[in-house]
Amino acid sequence: MKQETAQKVLIATLLSETGDQTMRSFEELKGLAEAVEAEVVGEIIQRRDTPDSKTYFGKGKVEEMKSIAEHLEAELLVVDDELSGSHLANLQEALDLPVLDRTGLILDIFAQRCRSALSRDQVELAQLEYRKTRLRGVGIYLSRQGGGIGTRGPGETKLETDRRALDLRISELKKNIQEAKSVLDNQRKRRLSQFTPRVALAGYTNSGKSSLANYLMRYSDSRGASIEQKDMLFTTLETYVRRIELEEGRAFYLSDTVGFIDRLPHGLIEAFKATLEEVLYADFILLLVDGSSVDSYDQLELTRSVLTELGAQSIPSLTLLTKSDLGKVVEMPGAISISVKTGEGMDEFLDVLKRELFKEYSEKDFFFPYGSESAQSSLISEASLIRQKYTEDGVISRFFVHRSISDKYLEYSIENGQHI
Repeated sequence: MKQETAQKVLIATLLSETGDQTMRSFEELKGLAEAVEAEVVGEIIQRRDTPDSKTYFGKGKVEEMKSIAEHLEAELLVVDDELSGSHLANLQEALDLPVLDRTGLILDIFAQRCRSALSRDQVELAQLEYRKTRLRGVGIYLSRQGGGIGTRGPGETKLETDRRALDLRISELKKNIQEAKSVLDNQRKRRLSQFTPRVALAGYTNSGKSSLANYLMRYSDSRGASIEQKDMLFTTLETYVRRIELEEGRAFYLSDTVGFIDRLPHGLIEAFKATLEEVLYADFILLLVDGSSVDSYDQLELTRSVLTELGAQSIPSLTLLTKSDLGKVVEMPGAISISVKTGEGMDEFLDVLKRELFKEYSEKDFFFPYGSESAQSSLISEASLIRQKYTEDGVISRFFVHRSISDKYLEYSIENGQHI
């Protein structure tokens, strides 16, 4: 149920000859508005191949929109495109109504959902970079708003008059993000040194990444807080890393970042690279696609395009068609249909994951004579110790170990016959 204080919003778009994609995007815009708890009171579509040079929508349509907005008591118009500063300013003046574009709305959602200092800096940077090129339109918009959608984040801060202060703040934010990135890089280096496989979740927003992560955490009795999950776009923005143990010794690090979306603002991709780059350190990527959606193929294609932009296209991956309990709309070669609610396909998925993730690993026995404790400690830090047995002469240990690590300790390997 909508709260009585929910902001009343009109959404609008231009519909060209390639109308299918436009309408999918328009429907998604409605979900974005609902993600900030707005009440969409009207939807306006104009068939037009190119935007009006002054007000984006044609003169007659703008007059109609103004009448509709007054009748429905709309407080905001959201346009399903990225508007220029002049389009924003002229449209707001013609309608006598605050106007926000698709990018501004997504930035507002990010500003509302960010929790960590890093994500707050990333969002503010994206907002300021966006506003810097639209000082006139955004300035008018902010001056009209006493609060609500589009006003979260850095605020007006004299955007129309003080470009120098804006540039200084952008420079400061970039420095903060770079420092935080150094901390993340050090954390990643520690994980990389352990030779524990790394798995990254990637997919469209609301494709079920958090649900799958929580399932794997319960499966392995993993320590760490559960991941928030809601049937809503961009529920989580924070990067998290959890250690998952599927079987004795078969462990991996699971990471996730922000979900993708059609026309995700480039500024956000740039600002969030410090966290999005987590996927570049993965040994394996799980590509999640809502298998109950008619837009499954488009969502998968967009996810792959963002991964390519990040430079992660060559990392081995497995496609999972999620939410199969809601009904399967598509079939994709090589993909596995799963449902974390019913358990459908989960055994097959876990079998494939273990086979792909641990194909360079095996169980190996080693004998460490007393006096070689440093070598044993070193191997413990690089592999999973399954069990060990103390004898008169030393310690017999069984490890689940990567082949390249095992080769470093050949002198202690029992299968070589040296200690049998």
